[in-house]
Amino acid sequence: MTSLVFVPLEPAELRAWAEAGRLAGPHGGYAVTPAMAGAFGLDDPGSEEAEYTALCVASVAGLVAHGVRIVAVAQAEPVVSEDEFGGVLVTDLRFTAVTSLFGEDPDDGPARAAVAAVAGLSLAEAWEIPAVTSLLADTDLLWYGPGEWQVLAG
Repeated sequence: MTSLVFVPLEPAELRAWAEAGRLAGPHGGYAVTPAMAGAFGLDDPGSEEAEYTALCVASVAGLVAHGVRIVAVAQAEPVVSEDEFGGVLVTDLRFTAVTSLFGEDPDDGPARAAVAAVAGLSLAEAWEIPAVTSLLADTDLLWYGPGEWQVLAG
């Protein structure tokens, strides 16, 4: 079943994906899965609130893994897990499936503080850190169209 998948990326991965047209190998992402909807108390898994929650989760996963919040949103048929954060796997994901990109505001002071706070933590541990909860509450990611990938890839 096709659904929106939120894929956290580092700038070099985004560049390689956009230039090659395909995301290499199996890649982790996040989606509004039944397990995630239950864990986050989301009554309507198809709602904007649910999608925003998946975006936030993917952004924190990117912060933990790459030290940066860059998230591609794509239509895909993921392999779904029972992970409470909505972890999924996607394979052979084409860049043409990307519907939008999200990235940090150029004034990323709050993000830098959060990166330092989450160093060496898992997603579940990082999710509860005050610097992360403040970042999510106070600093929205900026929206970009797929054609603007170079802005985020540097």
